[in-house]
Amino acid sequence: MIQDTHIAPFAARSALIVAMMGVAALAHAQDEGVEQEIETEVEKIAETDDPGWVASLDLSAGFTAEADFDTPVGTIESTFFGGEFGLLIPVDDRARLKLSFGAEITEYDITPPTGAVGTTAGTVGTQFDTVSEFGFDARYSRSINADQSFFVGGGIGVAAEGGASDALVWNAIGGMMFKVNDKLRLGMGVGVFSQIEDDVRIVPLPQISYTIDDYWSIGTVGAGARLNYRWNPELSMGIQAKFDGSSFRIDGDNTLVPDGAVTMTWVPVSYYLDFKGGESSRVSLFAQVGVVLAGSMEILNSSGVTVVDEDIDPGVFASAGLRIQF
Repeated sequence: MIQDTHIAPFAARSALIVAMMGVAALAHAQDEGVEQEIETEVEKIAETDDPGWVASLDLSAGFTAEADFDTPVGTIESTFFGGEFGLLIPVDDRARLKLSFGAEITEYDITPPTGAVGTTAGTVGTQFDTVSEFGFDARYSRSINADQSFFVGGGIGVAAEGGASDALVWNAIGGMMFKVNDKLRLGMGVGVFSQIEDDVRIVPLPQISYTIDDYWSIGTVGAGARLNYRWNPELSMGIQAKFDGSSFRIDGDNTLVPDGAVTMTWVPVSYYLDFKGGESSRVSLFAQVGVVLAGSMEILNSSGVTVVDEDIDPGVFASAGLRIQF
């Protein structure tokens, strides 16, 4: 039974996440973040003589409700479905390699005002077909000693709308983690991320993990931060905010920007539930609901020139995910 004396006021604890977001890295959409679970798995290598390979299947889906563009050029909503197959491979007694193969499809429902003409986010976006993303990522993590570890990795994939070609995207990351004490771990990394029809983006990737007490913890997650409350060994909940986005090639049959590119960015702020079964369970669930803030859509032509740059008003979203380990 959890005693009330252990539950500090949620609003007071939430102030910590604002400070964490101040140092969170702004990464490109192709960055999945340096997964903290890899570091955890590296630490576990020394605890077992034969950790074996771990395979996992992640399935996810989400919906963002209709929101207005900042100027009166229409509305936008979206639905996505994704899947990822991962392999966590022991390299030796101190290191692991994680390989991930993922796919995601997104359906955008963009509606311009009646009678709209010209090249706007609404008139270009209303012609979008299904956006498909496929990618392969590899991450290598090694524990140098009990207090230090490092990670390197990269990925390659394609992201395109309809039957568009020339949609290659890639990323590369690396960094180090240091155990300050039993409660605090700090680290720093750097990521290089390609953008279709735009310059590569180089961003710092701070890594922070702090255990406040037996129930509360705070840390970076992807390009953002999370305040977590551990209700019991199976159930955690909390709030998180992270930079996210999508970049894809526009199909050649778009009458306004054929073979162009789209870069969308947003910051979802959400309340989440994270459920993991008992020690013998191989299934875990994740669900979140929240608000999408700071949304934007930039549309570039095939020469890399920006032709549309629109902000998007806040909108409600919800998503859920399922992980199965083998």
